[in-house]
Parts: sequence; structure tokens; C-alpha cells
Amino acid sequence: MAVTKRQEILFIYETKDCNPNGDPLDENKPRTDPETGVVTVTDVRIKRTIRDYLYGTKGLEILVRDTFDAKGYLKDGKGRCEDFAEEAGVDKKDNIPTKVDKIQKLILGKCIDARLFGCTLPVDKGSVKVTGPVQFNGFNRSLHRVAPIFVQGTAGFASGKEATQKSFREDYIIPYACIAAYGIVNEIAARSTQLSDTDVSLLLEGLWKGTESLISRSKMGHQPLMLIRITYKNGHRIGDLAGRIKLISGKEDIQIRSIDDYVIDATSLIGSILSARDEIEGIEVKQDDRLKFKDDGQEGAFAEMKRLNGISIQSLVIGG
Repeated sequence: MAVTKRQEILFIYETKDCNPNGDPLDENKPRTDPETGVVTVTDVRIKRTIRDYLYGTKGLEILVRDTFDAKGYLKDGKGRCEDFAEEAGVDKKDNIPTKVDKIQKLILGKCIDARLFGCTLPVDKGSVKVTGPVQFNGFNRSLHRVAPIFVQGTAGFASGKEATQKSFREDYIIPYACIAAYGIVNEIAARSTQLSDTDVSLLLEGLWKGTESLISRSKMGHQPLMLIRITYKNGHRIGDLAGRIKLISGKEDIQIRSIDDYVIDATSLIGSILSARDEIEGIEVKQDDRLKFKDDGQEGAFAEMKRLNGISIQSLVIGG
């Protein structure tokens, strides 16, 4: 069924002794805000997590992935477009709008990431341009300051033919970070990509299980903590869900090393939800039971929302 309701997403996750999002223009160091000292994770990184899960684990086709030509070279956007042209029935006699229309319809039908996040691809002198109904903050931030650590280790091989010992590798890691990401599903833009409720369910699965699946050396240490989806009745949105929670700790921010070192203050978030209760169709929540809130009163407030008219609180079911 096609998406007809606006939705907001809040995703909280932790990272330990890893690089949440390296900057390739700065020696792949973890991205941090120089003014506030918090970790920043781009929407591109979050979408990559989802795409990799949907393609690698679920076996679904995605548009934005590495593909290679017959000579082994990485294809550009034009080359990726050509992957679909023949299957789309594009003919040399077709004018540009017809070519674009054929390719766009095929891509949206086959590629779940195009339906979720949109796409831009060159088609001769035209282009496929589709606005994605699902968007995340450009920079998603940790709820506390961090201090990246420079570490060295022995590499697997020598640095050259005449070397007598192995070379060293150098990395920057974040000892610990609790990160909050905010996203929105735009039901208006969903019409142009034919985004379905099933697609959104797979997106949420990709967020949770894709984060669990980040087990490369630089990403090992990721763990999802909470995922909230708010579905609205008539196009309402609270906005900036991630900015409505705070982390409270008895330690200095840069001393935090585990989920046991802090609690989450959700006072502002709960207040915003209660204020918008007449606009909310339902709320779904999935939570790691290790994540603690400020006090029993806040947990009680979540329970209280279940009894308020107009708000349905349910467990968020993540597919297998």
C-alpha cells in the first residue's frame, strides 16, 4: 500500500572504539563539530548503512552501489543509467523526455533506494530527477562531546620489498558516542516515487539491523538503542526530534565510555508529543532495555500516553 501519512523517525544508537563517519578529505578522521566537540554523522552515511543492508542481506536491488564495466572500471552515473536503458526499452529514436520517462519508471520499480531517497542520473542531454520522500538530517550529532583518540597498530605486511619489519597503521577512533538521528517521510513526495508502506518498514529494518551489521574493523562497535516512528493524521510534524532529547551524566562528556554512564532526558520530546496528540495517529517504539531515562516519571509519561485519546503506542516490529 502506498504511503499516505507523514511520519517522523528518531533513531538513537551507540558506537564504541570505532569511527562512526570518517572524513575522506581529512585523513578519514571521525567527523566532529569543531565548535561543540560532538560527533557528526552525515545522512549519506546513514543511507549507506540502509542500502548495504537492503542489498547485501535482503537481496533487494539498489541504485547507488558500485558497478563495473567490462574493463573493470567503476561506472559513473551515465554508466549506471545505461544498466537500465536496454531493459527499459529505450530506443535510439526516442526523444529525451521519452527516454527519461522509461528509465525513471524502471529504476523506481526496481530500486528501493530510489523510491526512498530519490535519485539523479544523466540521460543524454536530459536527466532523471526524483526527490526522495525520506530524508535525514544532513548532520546527525552525538548527544555529548567526544575526544577522538589517535591509535597505532602493526599492519599485516611490510611497507616495501626491502623492509625488515611490518609497517604501522594509524587510525583515529571515538571511544564512545551516543548518537541521535532524525528523519522524515514526506507523504507528498512519496507519490512521485510510489513509496509503499512495505518500503518504509524495510527502511526501519535497515536502520536497526543495518546498524547491527556494521562489523568492519572501522565500524565494529555500533549498536542500535531506540527507534521511534510517529505517524501523523494530516501532514503535521513536530520537527527536530533529536533536538528534543538530552543526555545526562555524572561524568564529563569526554569521560563517557558506556551506556551505564548516562540517562536520557526526554522531557521536551514527551511534552511535544503530548501537545501534538490530536495530530498523531500512532507511535511505534523499539528500545534496547539497557537504555535508561532520567527518572521513573518519564517512563510513566510514556505509559500515560497509551491512555490518552488519539495516541496509540505500540512496539515497533522489525522484520526478519
